[in-house]
Amino acid sequence: MCEYESHIGAREGGVLLFTILGSMLFLQYPQYLISVGAGASWQVAVLVTLFGIVITLPMVALGQRYPGISLAEISLRAAGPALGLLLTLAVATWLFAAAVMTLRNFTETFVIAILPETPPSVLVLTGAVLAAYASYRGAEAIARTAYILLPLIAAGGLLVLLFSLPRVDTGLLFPFWGFGFDRTLMGSLYYASMSAEAIALLAMGYAFRDGRSLQHSSLRGILLFGLSAALTVVVLVGTKGPPAASQDPFPLFHLSRLVYLGRFLQRTEALIVMFWIFAAAIRLSALLHAATVSLAGALRLPDHRPLLVPLATIMMALALLPKDYVTVLRLDRDWLRPLGFAVLAVPALLWLLSLLRRKEAADHAP
Repeated sequence: MCEYESHIGAREGGVLLFTILGSMLFLQYPQYLISVGAGASWQVAVLVTLFGIVITLPMVALGQRYPGISLAEISLRAAGPALGLLLTLAVATWLFAAAVMTLRNFTETFVIAILPETPPSVLVLTGAVLAAYASYRGAEAIARTAYILLPLIAAGGLLVLLFSLPRVDTGLLFPFWGFGFDRTLMGSLYYASMSAEAIALLAMGYAFRDGRSLQHSSLRGILLFGLSAALTVVVLVGTKGPPAASQDPFPLFHLSRLVYLGRFLQRTEALIVMFWIFAAAIRLSALLHAATVSLAGALRLPDHRPLLVPLATIMMALALLPKDYVTVLRLDRDWLRPLGFAVLAVPALLWLLSLLRRKEAADHAP
């Protein structure tokens, strides 16, 4: 894997992961949380965050044990050439599938909610080209772009939520535990895989300054995402009620239509669209880059850039396969999210294998 002179620090990495995860709050993630917890969906958001931190701890430990190298290289050292290749390919496949789903989500949202007459193929081509170019520039460029754009993205979402607070009915946020403690707990555990995209940071581990930067980036990103998710579902449920909020595929976009800032500042949803496009582009670029560098590492290629054009082409073709947006949501909820646990199990397995190898080396030492 090619090396770079600059590195990603803890702040840039945390913002990058927050943008990767938080961009989905504009889409179906609030719907998932509300379907589990109803009025107590804010509790689901808290539990999802706690579970997400716990299941990413092995990844953090692995990054500290092997600082400054990518997941592909870690797999080779810890699991050997055969098993390491399979594990890296599994993670690369999941990351690539997440990128495909992101591209189709972006396309469907734009067509359904914004410009219905836009051909989906044009949006798919535009997103793929932008993501491929960002990956060509490298992980540092993607992380620093996320860091620069964070004030705009965060301000757009926060303004909509803050101006919607006067319409919030706090009585809709109860009872505690929503449909029941068992259902809330199990549903929160199921959607803890929302944090699975954190594996992208480990895939780009070569770009981080040290193991502590990767650790702080992972934990900060998940905590920021959890806080944003809790605030988002509080406003959505308090404004619309659990039944209506759980059926809204574009919650922040529709919520922004209710914001009125005066006669001379209307149609604020146009700003939300612009900010969400920034976040979606960063998410897509980061996932495609992580998948590409992982595949290049598994194939022992010195550079990931030759793979960008074929992977971007395949991504465009696959993004157009689902017949409608409902199919996209089902694929994400029923397949991509559960498989996220398997992806996060890879760092745990590699960490255990590295401990065994270290113990064997100590036993055979003279």
